[in-house]
Order: sequence, then C-alpha cells, then structure tokens
Amino acid sequence: MKNFLIFGDSIAYGYGDPKNGWVGRLRETMWDKNFVYNLGISGDTTTEVLGRLDFEAKQRIDSDDENVCVFAVGLNDSIFLIDRGIFQTELDKFSENIQQISIHAGTFSSQVIFIGLTPVDERKTNPISWAPNKVYKNQSIEAYNHALKSFCDESRLPFIDVLSQWRKEEYIGWLYDGVHPNAQGHDKLFEQIAPFLT
Repeated sequence: MKNFLIFGDSIAYGYGDPKNGWVGRLRETMWDKNFVYNLGISGDTTTEVLGRLDFEAKQRIDSDDENVCVFAVGLNDSIFLIDRGIFQTELDKFSENIQQISIHAGTFSSQVIFIGLTPVDERKTNPISWAPNKVYKNQSIEAYNHALKSFCDESRLPFIDVLSQWRKEEYIGWLYDGVHPNAQGHDKLFEQIAPFLT
C-alpha cells in the first residue's frame, strides 16, 4: 500500500475539469491498492505549500505504508505583479522554497517527485482576466521550470517535464481559460504523469 500526497495549486486541485483533474484520474486507477490525497489549493505558491506541508502530511502518512510526496506547484510563483513590478515569488526565493520542500518531504516520504509547470495562452493571461494586476508569461514560466528542473537534476530527484512536452504540441486547445487545463488537458497530464507514479 502506498500513500500518494499530491501538493499543489489549482491545477493539481483540478479546477476547470469535472473529473477533478489528473489527480482525480489517478485516484480512479489506483484507489483499490493505494491512497491518493489531492492537496491542491487554488492560488498556492511554493511558500504556501511549504507552510502547510508538515501539518497536512502528518495527518495522512502511515509508518506501515510507503509514503510518496508529489509536488505540482510553481506556476503561481511565476506571476508578475504589475503594480509592484516584481514576481509573486522571486526566482531566488522560489529555488530556496523548492529546496526546503524537498528537505521536509524527505523526512517522512520514501519518494519525492516534482512535476514541471504548464504553459499558458498569453492572449488570455497578459493580463489575467480575473486578476488584471497579474500576468502569466511563458518566458517567465520557462525560467521557473528551468530552476525546478535544475534543482531536481542536482538532487537526483524525479522531475516530470510537462512544459517541454506541451510546447511541442498544440496545447492552447487544452486550456480552459488560458491557464487551467480543461478535460483534454488533464487527460494529457494524466498520460504523462501516471507512468511515473504507477
């Protein structure tokens, strides 16, 4: 028996998809032999995930089972705040948060896995329609994704590079609102992520 603790933001939560996103699909395929906990919260950055990681994990881990921590977070860190002229999480702080998340997760998890970021449709995210003071840009997303991948490479941690794969395909049609994947987008995420976890 394995406990999969999947921390993340609204994409991990499954916003925009009636089947609860790629995590919901994962639960459907694994429920009889594993526990799959969706710990995605809309708007979360690495700072919020780090702040709640220890408490939420302790409520769900079992010393008799194998505990696997999966982190799908970082897109909100890359948001540019127009009025302040800074990123929601500056890149150095983002890298520091990722390192701390890995250290904390490693104290109770046998495996720590990071999932890369997804690209956006900048026609709808520059600025964001529901938050006009905020901007998602693919150039910034690539920088944060690169920092995450570099950390995983250096730490020898599994990294699922969603961004590189999606940029090779016509991903715009997979987005519900320019940011969040729709049902087809979550199908694609599930296809890419599930083999690493199952």
